[in-house]
Amino acid sequence: MGLFDRIFGRGRDAARARSAEVRGELARAAELYAEAGRPLEAARVMLLRGDGDPDHRARLQHYTQAAKLAPEGTPENVEARRKRALLLLALVGDVALSAVNRRDVEDAARELEAVGEHERAAEAYASIDDREGEARALTAAGDVEKLEFLLASEQHKERGQRRRRDRNAEVDLLVTSGRRREALELLELLARESPDDATVRERVASLRARLARGPMVTFALGALGALGEERLTVAFGRELVVGRTEGTVLVPSSAVSRQHLAVTREEGGFFVRDLGSRNGTQLRGLPIRGALPVGEGLELRLGREVPVHVTPSALLAGAVQVEVPGQRVSSAFGPVVIAVGDGQWVLREGADGLIELSAKAPAAYLGDVALGDGTTLLVGDALAAERGGPARLRVVG
Repeated sequence: MGLFDRIFGRGRDAARARSAEVRGELARAAELYAEAGRPLEAARVMLLRGDGDPDHRARLQHYTQAAKLAPEGTPENVEARRKRALLLLALVGDVALSAVNRRDVEDAARELEAVGEHERAAEAYASIDDREGEARALTAAGDVEKLEFLLASEQHKERGQRRRRDRNAEVDLLVTSGRRREALELLELLARESPDDATVRERVASLRARLARGPMVTFALGALGALGEERLTVAFGRELVVGRTEGTVLVPSSAVSRQHLAVTREEGGFFVRDLGSRNGTQLRGLPIRGALPVGEGLELRLGREVPVHVTPSALLAGAVQVEVPGQRVSSAFGPVVIAVGDGQWVLREGADGLIELSAKAPAAYLGDVALGDGTTLLVGDALAAERGGPARLRVVG
């Protein structure tokens, strides 16, 4: 599309957006403003949707979307965040708080602080007995009288210590139950609130290091200690590239180009393709051209020197295996399905690169704890298909 097409196309989108807004078609108007490159107008319309929607949960979504559309720090962004936080507090209500509601109130209080609503933030912190947050917000609000009263409380220090103990226990529970992202978020919050606490900093670093991350993770299939346990390195992603310095599988050979060979999944099966390498990719001594189907397997050579064996995986249904000297990597180019008895577990890479497990039939157990759907995996996890049973899947690293 040319420059004039883009300019006039966006102008037409903006005009259509204004017309839709006049007709009261706010959802369509917001969409067209976004397409026209006018995020502030899109955010303004989403705020109008939130103000007019009788469904509180829908209003919350509209304000959240408005905050995302408007650039950080703009009046529309600040207003959307303020309205979202206040609505969140209203939805939680008067709380003898559950863990979930506490997190909602904390999120709202931090958001109110960020947009300058310090007095409301102090009230929110007080409702969950967060004296440190309340003191911080009162300081920013300049409310000396309330701050002095708070700091004079003999129980202030004791409450802070008890709160930290409770939070650490909550982290342990989140880790054990498979909710590792939430555990890390809570630990990072504790580290920000107590920057001098070395123990919390160490826990943050340890948990980060143990999170199973793509693009490649090694698993062990089978019962722990059994001779039949099989190690399996899985590449998550939509393409598997073999290269000397860039790609999924790295081969330190001068015969191999920086990015040499791609393996992909397309309609009709798996295919290999040379990426314009300097020394080419050969099949039975002849260079391959274009996309070559893997079929039942291919014996290739990179630069006439390095052998590459590409075959359908014997361990994973719907996956391909790539073997080079010293390395064997499998990929399904998407979610990985692992057969477990008569059922299956599914592994997938989240948007943040963390590896998640979906296990419904059969359920997955970590010791005696049944894991929920979408569990974030840690290196060292040993998962069984029954409570206290032998491990069927271990996360090696």
